[in-house]
Amino acid sequence: MKKKKSNLPDQDYRYLFENASDAVWVEDLDGEVIYANRAAERLTGFSVGQLIDDGVLRFQPDDGDTVAGIKQRLLAGEDCQQPYEQRIIRRDGSAAIWRVATSLLNICGEVKGFQHIARDVTTERQTQDNMRFYVQEVIRAQEDERKRVARELHDEVSPSLLLLIQRIDAIVSSSRLKLTDVMKEKMEDLRVQTVEALESTRRIAQDLRPRILDDLGLIPALEWMADNLIKKHGIEAKVVIGGTECQLPSEVQLLLFRIAQEALNNIRKHSEASNVEITVTYGEQKTVVAISDNGRGFSIPERVGDLAAIGKLGLAGMRERAQLIGGYFCVHSQPGHGTVVSVEVPNQGNMCDLHARKNGLEARLKA
Repeated sequence: MKKKKSNLPDQDYRYLFENASDAVWVEDLDGEVIYANRAAERLTGFSVGQLIDDGVLRFQPDDGDTVAGIKQRLLAGEDCQQPYEQRIIRRDGSAAIWRVATSLLNICGEVKGFQHIARDVTTERQTQDNMRFYVQEVIRAQEDERKRVARELHDEVSPSLLLLIQRIDAIVSSSRLKLTDVMKEKMEDLRVQTVEALESTRRIAQDLRPRILDDLGLIPALEWMADNLIKKHGIEAKVVIGGTECQLPSEVQLLLFRIAQEALNNIRKHSEASNVEITVTYGEQKTVVAISDNGRGFSIPERVGDLAAIGKLGLAGMRERAQLIGGYFCVHSQPGHGTVVSVEVPNQGNMCDLHARKNGLEARLKA
């Protein structure tokens, strides 16, 4: 391992640094590389000598925390979210995405520099973006099919059932047809069954794709679901609006509606709640939708990503939908203390840009 002249002591762990699969390098406070291992050489394309003598380890600015920002916060004693992702420029001019962890280098109680450990996650990010694009396409196809079926039920099946009801009424009320009491009773039973079929058809069409969402937007659709909880299931529910309402993209409204719909279905089936509140808070940069209940609650795993593993598929689906619109999903619950499900989405940017998500990584790397 090559090193610059410095007052850094020799390390007993030099062999581990040298042969680690992750890139490891040490900088002084001026940003000059003092140590670098072979993995750093392999991942950047530059020799260890070039990394140390020429200082050619170059970073690209990225959203969120970067190497430069992390170092400043560590020196200031602030908490940092680690590991973080950072783009770097390889020797051949291509860009890669590294997942980096940075720590202060203390010698005899004095900060002398920074130690970084990094792993190339470019392929992983590409795989994640491709998988997310695939899931988005599946959900889009599902929603298109739901919309088509709901339209056919509303425009074709429902009018036919309504016409059948009218004809039954005409037959029963006709003075020219002398129906026996038995026949009238059977016709009445037929009418009742047809009315029930019509109501079921309308309900299924609404559940598949409520027209109120397409016609009036998210808030009326949420209020419609709250009214259904009150009328059909005896659960007190209300919608509370905070901030100045802004117009979200239609795909975002749809996915927020689906998240709320799944949350309310869970409440109806499992929570034994008597009161539900749906809160929509509009901010300058983000919108937050929260669904809270006073039900029996449940124990949640330490990681939200483990929801599917413990059988909470509905919550896992909500989390996935939130991620598809660039949102953040959170659930809080304790046995006996109810549940709060919330999703936070940005008002602009990163909103269901399906094809950008598929090809965006390569475009960012080439930028």
